[in-house]
Amino acid sequence: MANRARQLHAIFLTRGSHDPNNWAHLVREYVSHSSLREAALVYSRSVPRRTHHQPLLPVLLKAAASYRAEAESGFGRCLHAEALKSAFARDLLVGTTLVSMYCKRGALADARRAFDEMPHRNTVSYNALLAGYAAAGDMDGALALFGGMRSWTYVTWATLVRGFAETGDMAQARRWFEATPPGMRNVVTWTVLVHGYVAAGDMEAAREVFDRMPARNAFVWSSMVTGYFKAGDAEEAQAVFDRIPTRNLVNWNALIAGYAQIGCSEKALQAFHSMLEERVKPDEFTMASVLSACAQLGSLEQGRKVHDFINREHIRKNHFVMNGLIDMYAKCGDLTYARYIFDSMRWKNSECWNTMISALASHGRCDEALKLFFQMERSEQKPNTITLVAVLGACMHGGFVDEGLRIFNNFNAYGVEVGVEHYGCLVDLLGRAGKLKEAYKIVTNMPEEPNEVIWGSLLGACRVHGDTEMSRLVSDEIHRLHSGHTLTNDAEYIMLSNIMAASERWEQAEQLRKKMACHGIEKTPGCSSLELGIPECQGYAHVFLRDLISVADPKRNDLDRLHMIGKKKITDTVIAVAVLYPCFRTFEPQPLICLTCIYGWNVECYGVM
Repeated sequence: MANRARQLHAIFLTRGSHDPNNWAHLVREYVSHSSLREAALVYSRSVPRRTHHQPLLPVLLKAAASYRAEAESGFGRCLHAEALKSAFARDLLVGTTLVSMYCKRGALADARRAFDEMPHRNTVSYNALLAGYAAAGDMDGALALFGGMRSWTYVTWATLVRGFAETGDMAQARRWFEATPPGMRNVVTWTVLVHGYVAAGDMEAAREVFDRMPARNAFVWSSMVTGYFKAGDAEEAQAVFDRIPTRNLVNWNALIAGYAQIGCSEKALQAFHSMLEERVKPDEFTMASVLSACAQLGSLEQGRKVHDFINREHIRKNHFVMNGLIDMYAKCGDLTYARYIFDSMRWKNSECWNTMISALASHGRCDEALKLFFQMERSEQKPNTITLVAVLGACMHGGFVDEGLRIFNNFNAYGVEVGVEHYGCLVDLLGRAGKLKEAYKIVTNMPEEPNEVIWGSLLGACRVHGDTEMSRLVSDEIHRLHSGHTLTNDAEYIMLSNIMAASERWEQAEQLRKKMACHGIEKTPGCSSLELGIPECQGYAHVFLRDLISVADPKRNDLDRLHMIGKKKITDTVIAVAVLYPCFRTFEPQPLICLTCIYGWNVECYGVM
């Protein structure tokens, strides 16, 4: 644990230790817990006669390569300079680690220079540079280097296969896989090819190679599970997972993350419970997925229990976990605590800034979202595409037209290319402010064709402000766009039907609904959820789905008709979904009455205590 390293640090400082071995041990302790800044501080200030500690250089260089912060790039160069001054750069291990560090940080030219300056090289040195060329997508350079190698290992062949796969050239990846000598075609080479097909979305080819594998490791099983989830086939993903002979943390993470990413939050939490039952200890990536599931459910009680679990089990709070906590508390309604966590972070990456800005905007605190964005501009982290969508959304909801236009016109300074989503926010902002002509001009001058969402937003603004002429123009554009576009899911059908209805094209709206029914496409039902704070219902979330609710006769006193379907008590950290059938007697307070009222497509859920 990082606390152990800090305790050792305090002891050495208190004792005034001058033993270089003590300080070298402390550097390794900090590095092993990803505390590179502390390790660098100890190395530069406290390790006496650093030139006598050549074994520390590869350790620190590896840490500098894996750390994502831009500042650590400078630290790596400082280590390189020290290696040159002390002649350690001539050492084979130090030289190879320098090449690897520069490659992992994307500095391929520096990696090549360090490689060329090495007096002696071995296959590992070549493989390090080969991996750099492959990661950069420079397969011509990789092949040229490969041709100059005197010997190859299975890592060499796997690197080439992975390089072509990552550039999307699966035909070449397959050709180099087939060219791999049988003695070097091991489980790693097979896994790389399978993962390449999975990344390309070709699950049929991935399954064909997977089934041919003579042996499988945990990573290839996880890759297949993840691939099926991305393809939308959760059943097959679960079936593959169930076939894993011995499941480890990587496999469980793939399953939990897969369910969380496709919105099956309950199954993600159930999988988490099963993982704990098998005594597999979760890590920070597990908890990030579990927090995402809690955020999707809107279950603050369960989210708090997961937070307590993280503290109790001493799960490392990296940026995935911290960002997950901020997102969970914000989406569950506790914005104050989300902001507390955000403010307590010593270093924030762009994802944390984006999450907090989006949370403030979605809760209607648009002025605070803008202030936080301006604070981000002054920080080390610069706004990205997601940040600008969030802050334009804040301007839109808060009516900050001038600020929104200033931010939109400043995209070049942020180094961000304007996308359809940014235009959508700007059009909505101008439309709400009644600047319909300006909004229409922006839409018609967009570099790419506007979609139904943008036109629909403008049409809604036209109707709100009573501009009949503009409304007709926009309706014609929507009709033209629809005539050349094939609808594929319920969201597109419903959105376009609503747009037609809003423009009083009732026949076309009805035709879209009928077409949707003919194609067997059903509208995803809206739902509401209710957490109950009474002892017998602790640990349950009750989800009301519009299509799953039977309507009782309101003339009958049906208090006894309260039923729970699929109710399960999982654990203190996991919840299950239940559907409560409604009763209608709400004349006087009862211990528990749940009423669902259906008005058209909407569902309203009430809890009366």
